[in-house]
Amino acid sequence: MSSSNVVTLDRHHPHGRPGESERARLAGQIHLLSAALNNMPHGLCMVDADARLILCNPAFTAMYRLTPALTAPGTSREAILEHGFSSGQGPISGVSEYLARSAEAQPGQSIIGELALADGRTIRISHTPIEDGGYVATHEDITDRIAASAKIEFLAYRDTLTGLPNRTEFQRSFDAAVEAAERTGEMFGVIMIDVDHFKDINDTLGHDAGDALLLNLARTLGKAFRRGDTVSRLGGDEFAVVLRGLNGPEDLLRPIEVLQSHLRKPVEHAGRSFTISASLGAAIHDDPDADPLHLLKNADVALYEAKSGGRNRCVVFKPSMRTQVEQRIELLREVRLAIAQGEFDLYYQPVVDLEANEVAGFEALMRWRHPEQGVLPPAAFMAAFEDTDLALQLGEVAFERALGQMRAWMDEGVEFGRVAVNISSEQFRTGRLAKDIAEKLAAWNVPADRLTIEVTENVYMGWGADVVAETVCALHATGVLIALDDFGTGYASLANLRQFPVDRLKIDKSFVQNAEDDAIVRAVINLGASMGMKVVAEGVERPDQLAALSAYGCDQVQGYHFARPMPAGEVAGFVRGFGLSS
Repeated sequence: MSSSNVVTLDRHHPHGRPGESERARLAGQIHLLSAALNNMPHGLCMVDADARLILCNPAFTAMYRLTPALTAPGTSREAILEHGFSSGQGPISGVSEYLARSAEAQPGQSIIGELALADGRTIRISHTPIEDGGYVATHEDITDRIAASAKIEFLAYRDTLTGLPNRTEFQRSFDAAVEAAERTGEMFGVIMIDVDHFKDINDTLGHDAGDALLLNLARTLGKAFRRGDTVSRLGGDEFAVVLRGLNGPEDLLRPIEVLQSHLRKPVEHAGRSFTISASLGAAIHDDPDADPLHLLKNADVALYEAKSGGRNRCVVFKPSMRTQVEQRIELLREVRLAIAQGEFDLYYQPVVDLEANEVAGFEALMRWRHPEQGVLPPAAFMAAFEDTDLALQLGEVAFERALGQMRAWMDEGVEFGRVAVNISSEQFRTGRLAKDIAEKLAAWNVPADRLTIEVTENVYMGWGADVVAETVCALHATGVLIALDDFGTGYASLANLRQFPVDRLKIDKSFVQNAEDDAIVRAVINLGASMGMKVVAEGVERPDQLAALSAYGCDQVQGYHFARPMPAGEVAGFVRGFGLSS
């Protein structure tokens, strides 16, 4: 008997035959081996030197959907492979490499290979040769693991909402552009993009609308820029683009023009249509002697300039902007401190009724009592009104001071008429302006009909016009008067005027002070009369201007001809001197 067929005998059996205990032990081992094979999570097969199947476990059978005939001992490996091809699950890559490596493997040496199957699965095979020339192999389906790994890779470098590269991938792309610029002098550019007032869209229309807007913008960016440009979402409403291989500034500006053209198209969501705008800051590396690493900061500076200058525009970086931005940042810091220290106050400019020849009211105008520079007008701190947080704080100061002063004048018997307070777009965007004003009027015990709020055309016509309309309607219903400020300088049309409750049209001083605009002034006065609105002309500084406005039938006027804005303490004396006694 050859050594390969020798079995271990029971030493206690007198004739050398297996005893009962030995058979039981062998049966137990076979049972354990069978249980182990049957319960393995991975497929296992053993193949002899002629590449014929010795055995396989149920997991192997299920993995390749083998018939009983194909799992019988002696089945050729080729037959199993042919079954895979015919059933649409044959290997499509990795076979040649796997077979070549397995042929070179030595007994006891395992090799690992991966096969991509036609049905989309990937199988990892651990192949170990055995002494008689065959081998044993385990087969593991790693398709889900690869998908999970790919998802992790995607999440590491892609934005989950838009599918665009994320901040990490943007940085990698930027670093690659910097390296190329330093090595070859390649010209490249960066564009930083912020959606204007995105928080307001989320707050008023909901996060679903915000997500729809971001997805729409992502698609728009894909259309505007070249295939090789890296368009990324950095987070929130921030996007950025790296543009490689530029030939000049025009290659940077051209896609920006395309993008702005696309942004003018309305976005549809849940049966509503709304338009968005974006602020863009761009910078280009076109100087071989400049440090390309500064480009990101330069683009950020340009973006800050775009947002500070009114948004909805693109600014290309210039070196002088660094100083301007630093000055603006310092100004905002000083304004925050000034608010905390109570340095902001209101001055009051009288509004005169021409027919009655009496003071009809006052416009409250913000002033900064600067400890070093004296009393400063709004033009000196206009940047603060372009900062959402500071605009809201200054608006709060204005209302508290105005209503508190109105209450004091009422207690003193001063006939001040009405007080007009200017409202910023940021105050409307909170969505609670009407409620806040109603609560403040009640807290100060000031009748609503003593208050006028002034709103510019651009606030009426800008994003969130439906919110503005809802707010002014609610205020108007309580008795608050609504004045449309700077009429003629914006985009309001006759149709728009009919949509909103407007009691006063205020003609901007630029028209009043330019004789060539007399026709416009007369047209606005006639328009107001036909629509039952009083017309107020601003910037009246000379007697001839006053005479002309009176002849045209203007209702009310204000300007230096009567008085400059004055501290609250001078109002009572002015009213008495004008002919209205308490």
